[in-house]
Amino acid sequence: MMQQRLLILGLIGLTLVGMCHAQGRIMGGAEADPTATPFAASLRVDNAHACGGCILSPTKILTTAHCVHRDGKLIDASRLSCRVGSTNQYAGGKIVFVESVAVHPDYYNLDNNLAVITLSSALSYTERISAIPVAASGEALPAEGSEVNVAGWGRTSDGTTSYKIRETSLQVASEAACLDAYSNHGEQSFCLAHELKEGTCHGDGGSGAVYGDKLIGVTNFVVGACGSRYPDVFVRLSSYSDWIQEQIA
Repeated sequence: MMQQRLLILGLIGLTLVGMCHAQGRIMGGAEADPTATPFAASLRVDNAHACGGCILSPTKILTTAHCVHRDGKLIDASRLSCRVGSTNQYAGGKIVFVESVAVHPDYYNLDNNLAVITLSSALSYTERISAIPVAASGEALPAEGSEVNVAGWGRTSDGTTSYKIRETSLQVASEAACLDAYSNHGEQSFCLAHELKEGTCHGDGGSGAVYGDKLIGVTNFVVGACGSRYPDVFVRLSSYSDWIQEQIA
């Protein structure tokens, strides 16, 4: 078990480098319609796409904590911005700047991997910019095999990049499959299964997993290569609902 844990962490380390620097799109799926993912934000470091984010309120965006760190240190808010209201990571919509970042106090080594960004100015909602509700505390996951929508700008299976956000449907994996992929799996995570050479990839960290028009998770990491036989691991937001609501308030 320890050997598997070390292997996963080593692979994760490689994955995080890609998540922080790679641009592109989700593996498989199709380009999202202009109004299909109005909650999605492109989190940018030094004005280059780094990760995904999800709009929670006019001034708050949820992402993963590793997306706002470099070399183990929190990135200064002055280097961060978000593009909202556009499926194009390079143009359109609106660029908004970041006032501050709140990282979950127990974040460590991809556990409790959440951060809430406070914007320097409030968003005005449109058909292309709007918040998404978050799963409530204790809310059950969809049944095994249920389809969950995921959208992001992560890398494609052929390694090319795209300027448009892509979305795909993944399936809730069994507890056994999730434990096989991630030995530390518990109530604070869940896994989504996919076909080979499909799923999330570098650049998708922090992107939302949506079921029934509700945000139930954000992309945490992949095990091994993108699109491997293992399911992708997500942060389970119902386990963090109280903390998230505190940040929104």
